[in-house]
Amino acid sequence: MVIGDTFMKFAWADAKKVSDANVIFLGVPDESGSHAVRRGTSLGPDRIRRISRERAIFTRKGTKSIAFPQLCSSKLRLFDYGNIEKRHVSRLIRDLVIQHKFPVTVGGDHSITFEVLKGFDESRKKISVVYFDAHPDFVCSSRSYYGSVVCDVFDLRYISLNSSIEIGSRALEKEEMTNMKKRKMKLITPEDIVSKGVKRIFQEIKNIVHKKNTYLSVDIDVVDPAFAPGVDTPVPGGLSSNELMYLTKNIAELGLVGLDVMETSPPHDIQDMTSHLSAQLIINALACLNRR
Repeated sequence: MVIGDTFMKFAWADAKKVSDANVIFLGVPDESGSHAVRRGTSLGPDRIRRISRERAIFTRKGTKSIAFPQLCSSKLRLFDYGNIEKRHVSRLIRDLVIQHKFPVTVGGDHSITFEVLKGFDESRKKISVVYFDAHPDFVCSSRSYYGSVVCDVFDLRYISLNSSIEIGSRALEKEEMTNMKKRKMKLITPEDIVSKGVKRIFQEIKNIVHKKNTYLSVDIDVVDPAFAPGVDTPVPGGLSSNELMYLTKNIAELGLVGLDVMETSPPHDIQDMTSHLSAQLIINALACLNRR
């Protein structure tokens, strides 16, 4: 996105080049892996950038100030790499991992997550995946689209199924139910969060994942459409925005190797509620990120 001659960067992008940063923000404006009837997630990266600057930066007397989340602090320096094509994602992530950079990827449809995780093949460490989504994306009979992401990801030798978990799924196909049972995939539903409480749910997550070696992936449709209407496949009965913020912030404090936020669809949003939530989620997670 361009304003005049200036590229509109994400609000926290204070670094001028990759070498000056330890966090790299990149957009992937691609929805070629989506089968949704509604369309628009390719517009997500630039809208999230714009809203982050409109609602997280305050100007007074010619100076600008960035709003920080309460009780968190960060010494991270962020560089906004701009938008890249999906076919280049894995190679760029691989380069960033080698340089010990922390990637934040914004889509686009959720199939992009597989391309991101393919780039971690140089890490030589087992990675846990915490996967927030209204849908489990565990279709294995068809591949390389947004409904097969989890099957695709668990084909990667360095992804640890036993220490990974899905959160928020509430629209499961029969095949997905069978696949999850067969692979013993751990699932926390919105009903679990209501009945157990968000603090107890976080403790369950904490006891499952690899500390400081977890990848966090968020399909924003995990949130109830009342809080996040701007998605292509909305499902009632989801998490509240506060529940999502609490869990992602606390997971970030455990330590992450990467983060993505997918499926924000600006054409279906209301007053940019979903784009704002996506931007704030990223800011909160980065502010509380525990880096090795």
